[in-house]
Amino acid sequence: MNEAARLVGVFFSPGKAFADIARRPRWWVPVILIAILSTIYLTAFTRIVGWESVIRPSIEQLPNAQAMTAQQREQMITTAAGFYKYVGYASVVTTLFYVFIVAVILMFLFDTMMSASIGLKRMMAIVAYGCLPLMIQTALSMVVLFLKDPEEFNLRNPLMFNVGAYLSPDSPAVLRALGSSIDLFTFWIIVLLAIGVSAAGRKISVGKAFFAIAALWAVFVCLKVAAAAAGMQVS
Repeated sequence: MNEAARLVGVFFSPGKAFADIARRPRWWVPVILIAILSTIYLTAFTRIVGWESVIRPSIEQLPNAQAMTAQQREQMITTAAGFYKYVGYASVVTTLFYVFIVAVILMFLFDTMMSASIGLKRMMAIVAYGCLPLMIQTALSMVVLFLKDPEEFNLRNPLMFNVGAYLSPDSPAVLRALGSSIDLFTFWIIVLLAIGVSAAGRKISVGKAFFAIAALWAVFVCLKVAAAAAGMQVS
């Protein structure tokens, strides 16, 4: 399969696409595509909305925020916003780092614990192509960004494809952390990763791979919820 057929195949014939990816693993094409789209999206967000809308609530919820003067808080917000406006330009590095970390974790799960013999290069290719739904998520978020009132746009949750999007902003942080994790795109990626691991791994069925990855995801969600609970106790 050529590269275009692979990219399309991940969405419409993932079994065939991941079988080809397992034979000839290349991870850099999806990484670059995801990074380019992320850069465009974050740059547009910086110009249309601005990072103050994201940073201000976080700083105001800090335990020592009340001890600061209004001028100190505004200075901190301005400084942080000035830093974050360059985040989009580091998308290639952050995307590659994310793919590498996830690949290493999945290698430990499948190669070390389940003797799948996939290897780092193939696992990175599986993760990179498995994350292609992020491009659709980012593209839809960009449409919402241009159509919605900038004051109502939520960078953390711009789409209505997870349970957290239907919760009130006043809901407990634990509930919002759990709800935002139950996401359509997350489950889509888990399914693609399972198909990829099954195509590349030795004696690993799609079902077995899916439940193993889903269990790993559940552990991550538990840690996320625990961190939100700890934050509530601190505040």
